[in-house]
Amino acid sequence: MNSANNDKSNNWMLPINIVNLLFNTVTIIPFVIIPLYATTVLGASLFQASLIAGTFFGVNAVTAIIMGSLSDIMGKRKPFLIFSLFGSAVIFLIISFIALPVTLILLMGLFGFIAAGFSPCAMGMVSEYSEPGEKGKNLGYLNSGTSLGWAVGSFSSGTITELFSFAMTFYFGCMLAVLAAVLTIIFLRETKTDIVKERNFSKIILALKNRFIPKSGESTYLKEKGLSWFYISLFFRYSAYWGSFALLSIFFATIVSTTWVGILIAINLGISALIMSPVGKFSDMKGRKIIIMFGLIGTSIVLVMYATSYSLILLIIAQVLNAFVFASIYTGGSAFVSDVAPSASHNEAMGYLNSAITFGAVTGTLIAGIMAEIFGLRIMFLILAILPIIGAVIVLSKVSETISSS
Repeated sequence: MNSANNDKSNNWMLPINIVNLLFNTVTIIPFVIIPLYATTVLGASLFQASLIAGTFFGVNAVTAIIMGSLSDIMGKRKPFLIFSLFGSAVIFLIISFIALPVTLILLMGLFGFIAAGFSPCAMGMVSEYSEPGEKGKNLGYLNSGTSLGWAVGSFSSGTITELFSFAMTFYFGCMLAVLAAVLTIIFLRETKTDIVKERNFSKIILALKNRFIPKSGESTYLKEKGLSWFYISLFFRYSAYWGSFALLSIFFATIVSTTWVGILIAINLGISALIMSPVGKFSDMKGRKIIIMFGLIGTSIVLVMYATSYSLILLIIAQVLNAFVFASIYTGGSAFVSDVAPSASHNEAMGYLNSAITFGAVTGTLIAGIMAEIFGLRIMFLILAILPIIGAVIVLSKVSETISSS
């Protein structure tokens, strides 16, 4: 364990959690408000609206692995966080000037590239500072910030759009991203890793090549505890989750007002923010697999509830359940990856985690867009509900139980 874990206090936790909260307040806006903006203002179809999220995730999936690996090789986390934050601010400044759905879709691809370095580096930073028996708890705090940020972003973006305009919502996102970047520069400490920092460009490229194309017969941590199978299960789960989420605000808007669209999404994410840390503590004591299984099966149940809900109260019930599902799969999954990955590859492993999620999101948004155009939104939810069950079967049969103290 590196020397950073011998700090007398957990003062390092506050800055990273505040910055993470602000970043995720910003990044949820494209998935809550921009689909509505694209369909109501720019005249986009449901399929084009789904491509907004799909393009973001397609670029993000590949870039997250590369960013995480570069961070490990260079022994640096903070520069990647700053790049993601300032870049996000520029994206939101540009969005309000977009006039064509195709241009907006391409811009979301650029946003996916810019945002890719944040999550793996933030998770890797928390893992490096955490004691072995506290990884789940501390990652739970980080994930609580993620959910709380998404809740705040969902509620505020819906409210600002309802009271003012779409443009004001985009300027709001720009302002928060700049604030987070400034806080990162001033308050966030770089982690003290045991990794040799590489500076030579040619050696960095060689190190990247060796990570993605290991020598013949060379064993990697991806084979341990069924980690690679776990990534595959996440692909199925997040195909369903993000496929539905890409069009969820449009579906909600057929039942409730724009303000309630934001509130419904905020209910889910706000509750999950409160329970992330307890879920992480439970996984520290009981292991990860049981929590992951609940998250997978619960995702299918939530999607069926969406398909059969016609009133506000039923949507609220579905969102409350979804909060427990989200907390379980997100915290249990990230803690499992942290358990298995060696310290020199933490950020790379978190990059693979993020990419499994985003590759699933690309596939899911395409499936969702096509199914919604052909069958409608409710049948789309039922079709997507099949995918997490496949993920659950994979975890049950291929992934080993683990606790952080083992």
